[in-house]
Amino acid sequence: MIAKLLNIICLVLLIACACVLIRTVKAEPSVVPAVSSDGTTVYDVPKIEVSVSESKKFAADKFEMGFSLEIRGRDKETVTRRLAERRSVIFENVKSLEIPQSNVEQNSVDVRKDWSYRSGKRELVGYVATQNFVVTVNRKIDAAALVQALAAEPDVEIHRTAAQLKDVDGVQSQVIKAAGKKALAKARDYAEGVDAKLGRVLQINGEGGGITYNRRYRTNGLMMAKAAMLDGAAEMGPDENAIADSVEVSAFVRIVVELK
Repeated sequence: MIAKLLNIICLVLLIACACVLIRTVKAEPSVVPAVSSDGTTVYDVPKIEVSVSESKKFAADKFEMGFSLEIRGRDKETVTRRLAERRSVIFENVKSLEIPQSNVEQNSVDVRKDWSYRSGKRELVGYVATQNFVVTVNRKIDAAALVQALAAEPDVEIHRTAAQLKDVDGVQSQVIKAAGKKALAKARDYAEGVDAKLGRVLQINGEGGGITYNRRYRTNGLMMAKAAMLDGAAEMGPDENAIADSVEVSAFVRIVVELK
């Protein structure tokens, strides 16, 4: 009697262990054997790896302009004094367009000697004083108006105008999320093509937030101003087409997803 009871208990335990084992196998992803580099057999989870890139253009809401003021002369003190006097032309034009003075960044004055070389001899011709400025505005029309105004100044050089974004982190987040969704959709298409389904995301790598700032260069403000005066364009409104108006943000994502 006791022997039969023990047999029944053992049978129940075996059935319970079998049920647990079946559930464990179902819960775990299927594995396939593979040979590693050292010749040993390892078991790997079936998976798929996809990579995608995504890029979007956003309308610029910040514009950064670069200008430089350059004065030449034979006397060093006269050159530096003249530079200080002409510096006001930048701020006067900024004020006339109602741009806050806090939006103007001015770098230190650079004074260098100007030499000439004749018959193997070096001769001091004079001095060159230069000061660089960066002006930031929120509207494209203001950027174009300031560029046009300063282009008429003979000692002001216009270097660049860069279209930028205020909320860089926000737009980067949008593009990175879009790239991730695009990668999952691509992996799902591959899985459905072989009658499989996606499981867990096993790995994700990415390079997000690449930004391309579009720039339009103007390297000779004096020449452009003279040309505009000759053809009557100086009396026209600011040329907004000379200012870039968009910023391109890109992201690259690579994911590894389990297959069921």
